[in-house]
Amino acid sequence: MIAVEGLLARAGTFELCDVSFTIPSGKYGVVIGAAGSGKTTLLETIAGVRPRRGGSISLPVGSNGTVRNVDGIPPEDRGIGFVYQHGYLFPHLSVEENVAYGARDTESAMQAASRVGADALYARDIRGLSGGERQLVAIARALAKRPGVLLLDEPFSALDPRRRALVRREVRALHREWGMTTLQVTHDFTEAGLLGDVAVLLDKGHVLQAGPPEQIFRRPASPYIAELLGAENVFAGVVQMVSESQLSDGETRDDPVSPHRAIEFRTGPLTIYAIGDNPDGAGYAVIRAEEVLVSLEPHSSSARNQFRGEITEVAQLGALTRVTIDIAGIPLVAALTTRSAHELKLGRGSDVYASFKAMAVHLC
Repeated sequence: MIAVEGLLARAGTFELCDVSFTIPSGKYGVVIGAAGSGKTTLLETIAGVRPRRGGSISLPVGSNGTVRNVDGIPPEDRGIGFVYQHGYLFPHLSVEENVAYGARDTESAMQAASRVGADALYARDIRGLSGGERQLVAIARALAKRPGVLLLDEPFSALDPRRRALVRREVRALHREWGMTTLQVTHDFTEAGLLGDVAVLLDKGHVLQAGPPEQIFRRPASPYIAELLGAENVFAGVVQMVSESQLSDGETRDDPVSPHRAIEFRTGPLTIYAIGDNPDGAGYAVIRAEEVLVSLEPHSSSARNQFRGEITEVAQLGALTRVTIDIAGIPLVAALTTRSAHELKLGRGSDVYASFKAMAVHLC
């Protein structure tokens, strides 16, 4: 377990303020945030590399892994494996000696190195390794300790896409096999969703939201968080309860055991239907681009929200294409496969229909 409560720490003029979250034993946590949000400072404070100015940190310490407050326990006695983004290595040691440094035993060092591919670098000189190769060695060295807690600061950032996927999978597998509690810093929201059991969103030294990654991405606590996480469609408007008892996509408002209700959300000339428990009044609607379906004709699905508009921009990003649709002067972004965009022959000026379900609308 990693339990952080009311943590205060400082790095120069930057401060972590009242940071609190828990990563249960054996779970994989991810810290998400923009550059300068305090992610590395947080890991360093947990590891004991940077002094804590307030609050508490509890970690599994000792051979039996008893969770206790680590105040006063030096970094080398906290049972932590730490990988920095730049893969700091000992220049006077060989690759094999770097991996073996602090390893639990020879078998653990060999297993960690082979699982992430660092064993293939044993004949190389440390000074001749690329950035990605240095990261592999640093990851293997941290894993070879079989630590109770593994802290990872952007550990895959220097790896090429294929190697990143392979190493990420092996680290996640070893995390499970060896029962480590892991906390990783990442800028990659997809990576956070793939790896994380718990996500912590950090911004300017404060925790904005914590919980399962899916919950944070799908139900951000504020419009600021939604935009920070890359939501393309965030609209300000007015929430009003719908008098009808059921929406056309089958989501019931008057369910006696559910607090959710059918809602109209009005933003400019548009009326968007949603499901939620938000009170009437001013609010925000968040619709992720991947929830928006684009068609050339009115769609016959159960989606409650369907609008006609004109495409103003088509941006291809590899296998995905993002399409901006002007609907009565309001831009709506949809994400679809590039193949689908080509099959539909989408381009600027095309008239299309955009549709999405009421359950795809998050109100905050």
